[in-house]
Amino acid sequence: MDPHTTEEKGSFMPSIRVYHSFRSPYSRLGLHILAREGVEAELIPFSGPPEGVAFNDPVANPLKLAYYMQDAPRMTMRMGLPINPPQPFDVDLAPSYKAAVAAAGDGKGLAFALEVSDARWGKGRDISDLSVLESCAEKAGWDKSAVGSAQNDQSVAAEMKRHRDLIAEDGVFGVPFAVMGPKKYWGHDRFGLLVDDLKD
Repeated sequence: MDPHTTEEKGSFMPSIRVYHSFRSPYSRLGLHILAREGVEAELIPFSGPPEGVAFNDPVANPLKLAYYMQDAPRMTMRMGLPINPPQPFDVDLAPSYKAAVAAAGDGKGLAFALEVSDARWGKGRDISDLSVLESCAEKAGWDKSAVGSAQNDQSVAAEMKRHRDLIAEDGVFGVPFAVMGPKKYWGHDRFGLLVDDLKD
């Protein structure tokens, strides 16, 4: 069997990995595209580029930041979603990533990731606050107590270590980023190509 496919009900479905970050408003849009198109994927929180590769933070570039401040709202509104920039902007994303990994393990990965993304970028909430994440869990139909449990869960830590290996293997440098076999898609606006390729 091709390692990039999975067998389901007698047919072969492509295996897709999608790297996302709650820090990025574009990741939120990519997740919504997956949900709207019914695309199933392994969701992987992007904890940074492979070791030895510099992270080109757009917030550190004033010209790029000025562009993003114009572009992110218009692309969000184009998808019919509310936008409310988070305050504060720079928060510890580790609690949300750990919870996202645990939610994926319980089959609630996309639902939880959408709620967290919408809480941060649609409502301006501080997603480093465990109570905010617990509220997201409830809305996603996931046990809110699992949010706290995930913070020191060794199986979550092991899964995140596996994710670091995949980030290096797939050469991920930004988000959202999807991988399907040899094909890669960077940016939510490329996810339409992913959907088209799935139909071929």
